[in-house]
Amino acid sequence: VLTLSASSRGIDQHDPAQVAALAAAQNLITHGVGNATTDEQIALGYLQVNTGNYKLGLDLFNRLLEGNPKLVAAYLGRGTAQALQGNLAQASKDFTTVTEIDPKCSDGWKRRGQTRAALGFDSDAVKDLTKAAEISPDHECFHQRGIVHHKMHDYRKGLKDFRKALDMESRNPITWNFVGLCENALGHTRESIIAYERATQLDPHFKEAWANMAQAHRDGGDRASAERFFAQSIKVAQLTSAVRPVDASYTHGYHLRGLLFYGCGEIRLALADFKQGVEMDGTDRNCQLMKAVCLNSLGMLSEAIAEYNVLLKLDPQHQCYYQKEIALWMHKNLDADILATNPDTQLDAYFKEAYCKRHPTSHPRMCNYRPQKPLNAKIPDVRQLDVPESAELRKIVELSRKFGKLIQLNTPGFLSNLRQHRSCGITIISMAQQARAFWSGGGKGSVKTRDGGDGSASCLYFDPAGSSKNTGKNHDFGYRDFMDIAVKWRQISEPNDPVFWIDLLAPEAFAEGFGLQTPMVTGQMNVVRYFPYFARSLEVVKRLIADSGACNVHDQRFMLPRQKLDQLEKATDCQGLWDVMQQGFYVETPCHSIARPGKIMAGTRITLLQKPPEGFDFTIRTPGTPPRWVEMDQEMAHVWKLLRVEAQRKPGPDVEKFTELALTFYFYWVNFGPLSRGTAACGYIAFFALMLSIGYEVDVSPPEGTQVDWPAILTPRPAEFAAEVTTWIGPGRVKSTILDECPLVATTIATPREMIEALNMV
Repeated sequence: VLTLSASSRGIDQHDPAQVAALAAAQNLITHGVGNATTDEQIALGYLQVNTGNYKLGLDLFNRLLEGNPKLVAAYLGRGTAQALQGNLAQASKDFTTVTEIDPKCSDGWKRRGQTRAALGFDSDAVKDLTKAAEISPDHECFHQRGIVHHKMHDYRKGLKDFRKALDMESRNPITWNFVGLCENALGHTRESIIAYERATQLDPHFKEAWANMAQAHRDGGDRASAERFFAQSIKVAQLTSAVRPVDASYTHGYHLRGLLFYGCGEIRLALADFKQGVEMDGTDRNCQLMKAVCLNSLGMLSEAIAEYNVLLKLDPQHQCYYQKEIALWMHKNLDADILATNPDTQLDAYFKEAYCKRHPTSHPRMCNYRPQKPLNAKIPDVRQLDVPESAELRKIVELSRKFGKLIQLNTPGFLSNLRQHRSCGITIISMAQQARAFWSGGGKGSVKTRDGGDGSASCLYFDPAGSSKNTGKNHDFGYRDFMDIAVKWRQISEPNDPVFWIDLLAPEAFAEGFGLQTPMVTGQMNVVRYFPYFARSLEVVKRLIADSGACNVHDQRFMLPRQKLDQLEKATDCQGLWDVMQQGFYVETPCHSIARPGKIMAGTRITLLQKPPEGFDFTIRTPGTPPRWVEMDQEMAHVWKLLRVEAQRKPGPDVEKFTELALTFYFYWVNFGPLSRGTAACGYIAFFALMLSIGYEVDVSPPEGTQVDWPAILTPRPAEFAAEVTTWIGPGRVKSTILDECPLVATTIATPREMIEALNMV
């Protein structure tokens, strides 16, 4: 937009010539030359460009340049017209000419900076905008440079620029919105919300700011506030659609609110929003994908597959290919016995690896994959039931409510997911029933398949055909069979997550060391969920470096010079740690064995790497290599045996001892990290189930700010971890008769169809 202003008294606002003449007469033309005729032509050109009459504006500026090839205003006007029409290279050329004719013309540098940013030359754009700010610092210079820094993911510099811009124009809602975006990108949720509040106060019709504020609340785990502000953003869009027609189809608002509902386990509410988004904009692939995922979650598999096919017609390489293939497999197995069915063993290993790593479907390791057979129209989709039809299922669902909520973390970033609560609650009961049957069976259990069971509590429902280890071979019910129950429920309850046993991925991926990664800091962002454990992790890193050095990115160990140890001790952030180490590195936390006393295994890796611009990745990484797998598998099997022995103690298990063993099971499980996703949640479910198997509920959730897996990962010995968490777990233990009154999950919910129906209950 070009600057032209004049008093409108006594002129016809609809006559461009009158407006231009008046502006010229009043000397209100930016970069005018003081000649009334020329300035009037400049003003008329500005007016044509500002009102969208680009061709007329270009003609005027071209005529002016024929008469005066060094007329700065004409180049600025022509360049602006070119930029607004998308002719960015030509626009940049005109603005360059301005800087050559008059190097002190701030607008020339500013407009070229904006154009270069649009062309993707971000570093050059920053230089130009910096030059403009040096000549004539104003709100626009700092605002535009802030936008470029934000685009470059340099949020600290962007935030600094936006704050400077606000010093010059404090009531600009767009700048406040960008302040919020930068603060949120840095992990400063509270500060971002304050900025969005200011933006919406200044412009109550700013739908994007309302949506951004909602998203910040969602990132912080506050569903109620997020839902309220998403609704406001959609309402504002509807109210202003008459003035701004583009607002009538605010698909992005429905997509974001749909993601909120999905993250809260409200699949039907999410589906309604994604459907609305697709109706508004049939080209919106984000809404189209999530619509399919919701249908998939609800068991409406034929409809989900049809939606996946729509996306794949638009983009044959779309990642939904993997979800579609699993949906086809699931549809085929809806009525299969879940005891004898296992996607981990029945899906192609290379397919699973590609899905986990988000490989394109044309990846070389997918070359021999045989797609699933087409949909069988004779198999109906899952019925959409709100209430259980049988008394047994009703009882299980009712009791599951008690346990599901206990796994909820009371810490920023974690939404309360009702569907996962239901899944966890039923899983805890099912695992507890099977563990109790195993304990009471003298070690092996009374192994029964579906048809052979007598329905008694001592009947262990277990079929090696559905095991993830020693599949189809007769074997004792081991820890892995116990955990298969949790894994299968997780796979079915969340079809948007690739949850698989890592040793059953492609053998090459397993041999290479399939790695799990959880960031505390990524780039310039302090990750809301995990940054609370940064300080504790940093202390562990500093202690390990001082004691035994670190490994560089080439796995070569090096020791820190003694004279740098004081500097290391003073490091409080990633930059301070980098200044000491001067390179990317990792340390391995020790994990002490109880199966082989004196043996110290590799726990997890805590890694620091630089990440441009001016950021770092500070993460925990768990390498799933075969040698490490063997060691951890032995620990899990050993603890499982100890649990069995203690559970069978006469006249009954020592509750303190059993609790410590159950926590030891969890300790090794999360250090093991055997799943591609969901390891911590499955392990926590297992702990509750183990306690329930001996007749004790743990009626307590983790204290505010506590995530149970982090202390386990950062503590070297299971006894130390158990002592730490027992301080709040111990008082929550109460005797329970739930397993005596609850119907058997294994016989009541026997197929994937019945599992999905149970999850869908209101």
